[in-house]
Amino acid sequence: MSVDLTARIRRRILPDARTEAGRRKGSEMQAALRRFALSGVAALVIVAVPVVVVARSLAVDQALAHVAERTKQIVEHEFAPKVTDAMLAGDAAAVSELDDEVDPLIRDGHIFRVKVWDPDGSILYSDLDELVGAQFAFPDGLVAQLQGGAPVAVLGNSAGAENIFELDHDEFVEVYVQATGASGSEYIFELYYPPDELNRVQDEMLGLLPVVLVALALLQLLALAPAIRMARRMQKDGEVRRRLLQQSIAASDHERQRLARALHDDVIQDLAALAYSLEAREQQQAKPDHDFQRLAKNIVQGSIRSLRRITVALYPPDLSAVGLPVALDGLGDLVRKRGSDWQLEIDASAPAAIVQPALLYRVAREAVTNAVKHARAPLVRVSLTDWGDAVLLEIVDDGDGFSPADAQRDGHLGLRILRDTVHDAGGTLLIESAPGAGTRVAVTLPSVGAA
Repeated sequence: MSVDLTARIRRRILPDARTEAGRRKGSEMQAALRRFALSGVAALVIVAVPVVVVARSLAVDQALAHVAERTKQIVEHEFAPKVTDAMLAGDAAAVSELDDEVDPLIRDGHIFRVKVWDPDGSILYSDLDELVGAQFAFPDGLVAQLQGGAPVAVLGNSAGAENIFELDHDEFVEVYVQATGASGSEYIFELYYPPDELNRVQDEMLGLLPVVLVALALLQLLALAPAIRMARRMQKDGEVRRRLLQQSIAASDHERQRLARALHDDVIQDLAALAYSLEAREQQQAKPDHDFQRLAKNIVQGSIRSLRRITVALYPPDLSAVGLPVALDGLGDLVRKRGSDWQLEIDASAPAAIVQPALLYRVAREAVTNAVKHARAPLVRVSLTDWGDAVLLEIVDDGDGFSPADAQRDGHLGLRILRDTVHDAGGTLLIESAPGAGTRVAVTLPSVGAA
């Protein structure tokens, strides 16, 4: 497959691949956000259901306690003082006084039954005359509970023997209170409340539950915002890694093209000329003379130097060992070989340890190569300057120059790839040039102290 055909295929396939990769990354982020949102909803449900169940149970307990405490206040302040010896003896006037306290509460629907018990289980008073004088057994442990002074509230139903007159009420609330009557004796007061009263108090206490659930939902929404930012940041980081990988691939292709051109233009051409000369000598059956041997020797030695130069370009010197100034000075061989003048200026204050010296060397090598091969510059000057928080490397030539915009449109990758690489390293790369005006390439990178 030819290079042109390969390039055409890459130009057609790579944009589609990038577009598809972008769509795939967007879809992956959307899927991740959907999973996060669904997990948040699931967590909200998992938390909300027990909260609702526990809140309702607590609300029932609190409602019963509230009704019990209110009943205790009614009994102690309104009912118990009316339980006199005369009332217990059946005196109509005394009974009427207690009825006057009970009847309004029943008419208003707050309660529907009142009983006054003797501790032995006999009903001494009731709003229902049929119950007076009847005797029933108290629920187990009730009397012992009431002796502590606290009221007892329970959920009742019409199944009990004492509740045969409450068949029209499936469920209700029974509240027991032990209090001292006007005669000085202890009595047990029992009041029946319809379930509506309990539900009303329960609804009042559950009024905050929607607020709690809304707060939990808002918390999930608030957690979604940083999740979106994190997903976008991860997507951006992935895009940066993808771009760096593409730059690495493009740089590798560029280096292979450079190597192919160098071998073809220098070594291969010289060795091919030597091969033709040897073949011609062989056909003429002439013995190599001294001048021909010297020419062949020079061609071979020149090819060896070219191969060494290409090797150095492909695998630069160990910058950590020789240092960047020494490596930059080695680029002068390429300039002098082309017959151009070479100047290297190193700032005395330039630090010995520089952040990413290999990147600076690559920029210098690319610019110097362009200056001597394409711009045919009579003079190439390289300078390294310390700016304190940054290091400045400049490559200036007085060659033919070019239009950077036209070079970018023509697909020249060398310095463009390096510009992106320098930018990703936290530096800047500036190219100033114009046809006939020479070229200036300036790159700045953070120094060791600023990095």
